[in-house]
Amino acid sequence: MTEIQTILGPIDSNQLGVTLSHEHVLVDYSNDIYHYPWLFDMDQTKQKLIVELREAKAGGVDSIIDLSTPDLGRNIPFVKSVASEVEVNIVVATGIWRDVPRSFWSRTPDEIADIFTREIEVGISDTGVKAGVIKVANDMGGVTPEAELVLRGASRAAIRTGTPISTHHWALEEVGRQQIAVFQDENVPMNQICIGHSADTEDINYLEDLLKEGVYLSMDRYPATNSSSNPWQKRNITVKSLIDRGWADKLMLGHDYAPRAILAGDTYAKEEETRYLFLNSIGIPALITDGVSQKIIDTMQKDVPRRFLAVE
Repeated sequence: MTEIQTILGPIDSNQLGVTLSHEHVLVDYSNDIYHYPWLFDMDQTKQKLIVELREAKAGGVDSIIDLSTPDLGRNIPFVKSVASEVEVNIVVATGIWRDVPRSFWSRTPDEIADIFTREIEVGISDTGVKAGVIKVANDMGGVTPEAELVLRGASRAAIRTGTPISTHHWALEEVGRQQIAVFQDENVPMNQICIGHSADTEDINYLEDLLKEGVYLSMDRYPATNSSSNPWQKRNITVKSLIDRGWADKLMLGHDYAPRAILAGDTYAKEEETRYLFLNSIGIPALITDGVSQKIIDTMQKDVPRRFLAVE
C-alpha cells in the first residue's frame, strides 16, 4: 500500500480516483485575508467552496491537487475546515510560487530544502497537515536567480523525502527546458516531476522533448485563464496529438481554478456549474467524440495522477 498525504490525513493511493492535476481551493495573492480580514466574508466564502466541491464530487471528481503556496495565500486551517465538509480528497503543497519571499533570497538551497522537508515530514506550521507535493514556479523570462534557489531547494527536499514536484511554467518561452536542466543537475528522478500549464502551447515537438526526458505534463488551465487565453478546443487538440504519439501515460488534466474570497457586503449566488467540472462536462466528452477511448481518459484522470503522487 502506498499512502498519499491529504489535508485530512493519509489515504491509500487507490482511493484517489479521478484526480485533477493542478487546482486551488482558495487563492489570496497578498495574504489580504490575514492582514485585512474586515474586507472579506469568510463564512460566505466557505459555503461557496463547500457547494462547489460537493458539486465536483457529484460530477465525478474524487481528488484535487491543491498547489497553493504561502505566496498564493495558502490557508491550511481554512481549507481543512472546508475539506471536513466535503468528500473530495485534497492534496496540499509545500513550496513557493512566483513571488519568492525576500527571506528566501539569502537562504541556501539546503536551508530551503529544510523548510520544505519539515512541511512534508512534520506538518505545515502547527496544523499537523503534511504536504503531499512540492510546488515551484518560473514564468516569463525563465528561471531567475532567486527562483533557482527554490528549484534547487525543492529538488533536495524531493530527493530526501521521495515527494513529487509540480511546476508552474511559461510554456510559450519553453521554460520547462530550464526547469528540467536544474532538476537534472540536482539528480532528481524525472518521474518525480510534473511540468504544469503545458497545454498553454500548441508546440507538440517542444512538449514531446520534455516528455522524452521522463517527466509528466499537466495539461491544465481549462477552459482558459487570464494568464493564457489559449481556448480549450486548442488545448484538446494538443492533448489529442500527444495521445496519438503514445504519451497518454504521462499526461494529467486540470483547470488551475483559483477561487477568491467573497468581499464583505457582496452576496454569493451560484449561477454556473463549478469550473472544477469543465473537463468532465465539456472537455473530456469532446475528446471522446474525437476518438479518445474511455480507457485513455481513465489513464489520464486516474492512473497517471496516482503514479505521480505515489512516485511509482
